[in-house]
Amino acid sequence: MLKLFKTCVLVALFAALPVSAVTPSPAMLAQFQNLSPAEQQRLAKQYGIDLPAGSMGASAQQAQPQVLVPQQQSPIFETIDPQFGQYPKELTEEEKANQRFGMTMFNSQISTFAPVDNAPVPENYRLGPDDILLLQLFGKQNSSEELIVGRDGSVNLPEIGPVNVSGLSVSQASDVIANKVREAMIGVDAAITMGKLRTINIFVAGEAKTPGMFAVSALTTVTQSLYLAGGVSDIGSLRDIQVKRGGATVGRFDLYDLLLRGDSSGDIQLQHGDVVFVAPMKATVQVTGEIKRAAIYEVKSGETIDALLSMAGGTKAGAYPQSVVLERYNSNNLRDLLNLDLTNAVNRQMALRDGDLLRIAETSPRIENVVTVAGAVVRPGFYAWQQGIRISDLIKSFWSDLHMTADLDYALVVREINNAGDVKVLQFSLADAINQPSGEANLSLKPRDLVMVFHHADQHIQRDKLNEYLRKQITDRYKLMPDMRWTASEDLTAKAFKDMLDADKKRQDELTGQRQATSIGDQQLVQPAKDLSSTTLTANRRNNREGANQNQAANELQPGQMTNQAMNAVEDLGKDALPAIMQDMMSRVFRDKEVLALSASFSRTELLHPLLQKLKAQVRRGADPMIASVSGEVKVPGDYPRAENADVASLIAAAGGLTQSAYLNRAELTRAVLASDKNGIEAQNIAVNLSQVFAGETSLALQDRDRLNVFPVPDWNIERTIELRGEVRFPGRYTIQRGEMLSSVIQRAGGLNRNAFMQGAIYTREDIKERERIQIKKLADQLRADIATKSLSQVEGAPPAEDALLMIEQLEKQQPVGRLVLDLPSILAGMPDYDVQVQDGDLFYVPRNDNTISIVGEVQHASSHRYQKDLSFEEYLKLAGGTRKRADEERIYVIKADGSVMLPESNGWFAVAQTGLQPGDTIVVPVDTEYKDSLSLWSQITQIFYQSGVALAALNSF
Repeated sequence: MLKLFKTCVLVALFAALPVSAVTPSPAMLAQFQNLSPAEQQRLAKQYGIDLPAGSMGASAQQAQPQVLVPQQQSPIFETIDPQFGQYPKELTEEEKANQRFGMTMFNSQISTFAPVDNAPVPENYRLGPDDILLLQLFGKQNSSEELIVGRDGSVNLPEIGPVNVSGLSVSQASDVIANKVREAMIGVDAAITMGKLRTINIFVAGEAKTPGMFAVSALTTVTQSLYLAGGVSDIGSLRDIQVKRGGATVGRFDLYDLLLRGDSSGDIQLQHGDVVFVAPMKATVQVTGEIKRAAIYEVKSGETIDALLSMAGGTKAGAYPQSVVLERYNSNNLRDLLNLDLTNAVNRQMALRDGDLLRIAETSPRIENVVTVAGAVVRPGFYAWQQGIRISDLIKSFWSDLHMTADLDYALVVREINNAGDVKVLQFSLADAINQPSGEANLSLKPRDLVMVFHHADQHIQRDKLNEYLRKQITDRYKLMPDMRWTASEDLTAKAFKDMLDADKKRQDELTGQRQATSIGDQQLVQPAKDLSSTTLTANRRNNREGANQNQAANELQPGQMTNQAMNAVEDLGKDALPAIMQDMMSRVFRDKEVLALSASFSRTELLHPLLQKLKAQVRRGADPMIASVSGEVKVPGDYPRAENADVASLIAAAGGLTQSAYLNRAELTRAVLASDKNGIEAQNIAVNLSQVFAGETSLALQDRDRLNVFPVPDWNIERTIELRGEVRFPGRYTIQRGEMLSSVIQRAGGLNRNAFMQGAIYTREDIKERERIQIKKLADQLRADIATKSLSQVEGAPPAEDALLMIEQLEKQQPVGRLVLDLPSILAGMPDYDVQVQDGDLFYVPRNDNTISIVGEVQHASSHRYQKDLSFEEYLKLAGGTRKRADEERIYVIKADGSVMLPESNGWFAVAQTGLQPGDTIVVPVDTEYKDSLSLWSQITQIFYQSGVALAALNSF
């Protein structure tokens, strides 16, 4: 309890000091506790503090020192250990490189130094005034006493008297006192041990942080005195610390000997009145880069670069000592650069100067004697090159070295051909290389060769690993959450690759457009494009900032707390970054070990992309890239590297081979040749007989930019089908012949049932769907242009443009039906003029008899009513409650059961009489477009909506 009370008192004592006072370190607090009562009172009087009564005394002198945590805390410290104080945050490599080596040794915040009483007393220690000896008497008499050495150098033995021990060692004094006790007290023996040591006064001067007089233990050394003084100052020397005694220098201590070699021979024991002088530092040099301990070092005169490297622990394994840069001040006080080869012993012995900066760069990450294997192999990676090594030395077995999906007919060796890094491509058969080690296919490899093995067609394996790597790259680089919704349920790599290609194509199109505009001298076309690009760039930067702010705010929230807007902003940021991430990964696939290990997860097209980009980038002086293309009936159409000595057969092998429908008797090779007038390029078409090519009867060498087109076998597709639904005797899918008529297919299906509603037959066709889709797109674009024009005109009373844009969005979402209007009764009657040729994918649907008339649109109650021959057009509208206020009564039309349109009271080519309503017809009352916003095309939108809706409802009812 007494120790706890004293600790609290001391902490309160130092906490009460003025703010401008020096914050005591743990060592200073511990030293204060170990001072004699007189010294404690003297210090308290010096600082004007009254110590609590009873806090001092002999018992206090024997108390063990306590290590206390200072009251003030530096902001760089974050954790506190109750025994050792505070520990600093880990510094970065750059921060360490800019600090002076050895200065952290005297960091008082983490120092555990404190003078202690139970330290072993060296043999050369000499007793002096205020030392305390512990006497233990045993035998006839048992007792213990504290013997304090007086100023005259003697101790007072009880019942014996004074004994002089001044200048004696502890062992010598023990022998003297023991003999005195044995002589004076028969049957009593004595044991003497060292108690509390005396306190001496030393002075720390020079470039110490807190120079001054210190009362310390008699066992205090030079380093301990520096700890008490807070270490050296920013300009204090760590290598020239002097001990002066009686005006003479009795010792010099270089702290580097202790820090770097563990040599404490210069750390001598201090005596009363000694002065520890810290000289100012003279010269410092800095070493950075690939060094084990980058920092600022203090150097002495004559020390060399070799000594500096030794201080810094030597260079790292990845250092490149052959090219080291030394920055040095010249005679004009300007910096010079010297290039040094530190493998030369002469350069390592160069003397250092104050202010030198030695930069040691890292060696190139490229490996010289290496062969890289990538793609559909079990162990992609880097392999050592040796003289005479071949393909079969790296890939020895189909079963143990290749994936089951590997393409044995197509593989590549990419080889550097000059110091600029240009490459050429060698193509070989992997099967021949393994089966025939002495054959031509088993290529001899050279240093830095790249061996690429592909999967069959455009296959890939272990795609989930590649997707996970890509997902991690996105989340780590842009600090996104790992559970992005758009990355969870799709092939992320395929999406990223497609987005990257789209971004590249868009960029190329923009560059092409600018070049074309410049070539015709139309500067007015170029300038707005530049302005637009600038505006777009500014908007993109603003959006990126907003997205980054939203992302930062989103990351501060838990997933359950994130708003939909913040979630969408975060996901948009990741989506926009996806092409750039993929481009970066593609650029590293053959040189980054982590990405190379995933190369088996790339498809043929993806793995070839970096090579094709390289071939395009190395083109110079207007030459063509070494690339050929193949299209048509091959498994993987596209661009391929034109290998050395490549021909048509090798190009087809590169594309994965031919499909089953390929026509072997004829293909076409398109080649760019210089025109006869040499003012341009002409396309030359060459007919190729693939049967002769594969038989070896002919060979056609490829040139750059060649394009091979493989045609399909005429009428190859025997799987052309048409689907019959509804009221036919035998509905289902029927295989059709080219040019076959609908009437023939209906006859093969057994004809129609007696409940068939011929007037309501629906016939849909895929190419008609596509044309409708194009027309809807054109209509939507036209409507947007009309809305923009009317917004500029600011017509009074016009509705907001948002409503119109919403209608356009609904129009674009409308799925086309692709309906072809038929006169089925005439077809079944054998009238050839009404019959149609069927096509692959057609759908023919015959509904049941429908005896109703439907009324939809702007009527009071849209409904269907039983067909009555005697009811007029207006009477059917009355059955639906009449038209509404916004109905356009002048544009009411009828969608006939066969898909045609009738306009009442008109005599167009598609019109019928007003009384010509038939079962299955639908009366459509459109909205008054003039009432809405005066856009005449709104009527077309309404017609599309209702006509598509009627056909889809009929199809879905079956």
